[in-house]
Amino acid sequence: MSLFYQFLFLILTYFVAAIPFGLVLAKLFGKQDIREHGSGNIGATNVTRVLGKKFGFATLVLDGLKGAVMVIIARFAFGDMRYLSIFLALVAVVSVVAHIYPVYLKFKGGKGVATTFAVLLVVNPAIGLVICFAWLVIFAITRTSAMAALGAITIAPIYAIYLYINQSALKVDILLCLILATLIFIRHKENILRIKANKENKF
Repeated sequence: MSLFYQFLFLILTYFVAAIPFGLVLAKLFGKQDIREHGSGNIGATNVTRVLGKKFGFATLVLDGLKGAVMVIIARFAFGDMRYLSIFLALVAVVSVVAHIYPVYLKFKGGKGVATTFAVLLVVNPAIGLVICFAWLVIFAITRTSAMAALGAITIAPIYAIYLYINQSALKVDILLCLILATLIFIRHKENILRIKANKENKF
C-alpha cells in the first residue's frame, strides 16, 4: 500500500490507542473520575488500588489490546510491504505514545507499561515473554509495580541485543526496545524519585 495509507493507519492507531480505558471503566462502573483518586493515574495499577483487582485487570487487558490489535492489523493489512518490520515498530511506538499522551485527556495519560508490553509481545514474542516474566519476578520480590516495570523494560533492549548479537545488521527490534524503554523511564520520573526516597507505594 502507498505511504498515504500507511500514514492514515498511523493516525488511526493514535486515536484508538489514546482511548483511556481506565478512566472509561471507572466512570461507567465506579461512577467516579479515577484521576481524582489514588495516584491520579489512569493505568491499571491505580485502577486496582481504587476500584479493585477486577477493574484493574480489565484496564490492563484493554490497555494492552488497543496497541497489540493495531500491530496485528498492520501486519496483515500491510504484509506485502518491503519494510514491514519498520512500519510495525512505528505502529508500536505510536500506540505507546498515544496512551501516554492522549488527545482526549489533553495529552495527560497513563504510563504506558501495559501497552508497551503488549506491542512487544506481538512484534517480538521472545522479547515480550521475557519482560513479562521479568516483571512478575521483580514484582514478587519488591511488591512495587513501578520497580517491576522499570526493571523489566530495562531488560528489553539488553535481551534484544543478545538475540541479534551475531547478526551484522542492526535489528529494528533493538531500536524499538530502546525507544519504548526511554518513554517508560521518562513517564516514571516521579516514581524513580519516590523509589530513591523509599516512598514508593507497595501492594
